[in-house]
Amino acid sequence: MKTTWFWLIIVSIVMFVSTTGCYADRGRVTARDVLKQDTEADIIQYNNGNVYSNVTELEWFQDEKSKYTKKKLVGKVRKQTQNSFWFKDLYATKLPEGTNVFSTDDDVKLSFILVVEHDGEDLYYMRLLEG
Repeated sequence: MKTTWFWLIIVSIVMFVSTTGCYADRGRVTARDVLKQDTEADIIQYNNGNVYSNVTELEWFQDEKSKYTKKKLVGKVRKQTQNSFWFKDLYATKLPEGTNVFSTDDDVKLSFILVVEHDGEDLYYMRLLEG
């Protein structure tokens, strides 16, 4: 009887951990999600785990660029890494450490687009949403 209870408890714990793990990212796209699909993705994480992807050269974004201007310096890239484990805010896959990151909204938490100064030009990163 003790063995049955033991296995019932073990199975319950495994089921609980596996189902709650799905909600750990609160339904957001994570760096791990992006890098699993494209190991060469140009992303930055900012604002409590939101992932932004470089859209600077995308054709559809060309007419949109002028709508977004730098409002406030929100920080500098803290680390360049391709490692999706422990990917933190202001970590980036392509941008070098120390790169300036700006919001495009006065309320930095509402910025859907980030502007980054890199090699004398502005690069635009758009927040990825689960879709």
